[in-house]
Amino acid sequence: MNTTTMILLMVVPVLVVVVFYVLVPRIRMERRARTLLAQHPGAEQTSVYLPFHSTFASGKRREMDAKIAEMRDSGWAFLRAVETSPLRTIRSWGGGLTLQFIRVPDGKSS
Repeated sequence: MNTTTMILLMVVPVLVVVVFYVLVPRIRMERRARTLLAQHPGAEQTSVYLPFHSTFASGKRREMDAKIAEMRDSGWAFLRAVETSPLRTIRSWGGGLTLQFIRVPDGKSS
């Protein structure tokens, strides 16, 4: 086997993981956010900084889901998660995200 083949055998699986586990969910999230914003153009919006206490992805996902459920109970629909400034996330052990929400008048979050 030559060097090019070995490099491809290492790079292709990484690319597949990145596409299916990172890019596809982000594209879906962004489409959903744009649809909600188009359906409710003048709706009230808010964002919440969520510092993560866990260092593992599964723990971070649980914390994020819990915050989204908490906000849903308060009448907010989840729009998207966006990166937060490193100057802010450095203060928490697991980093953090800014979660954006929209208050949907009829109570539906599509």
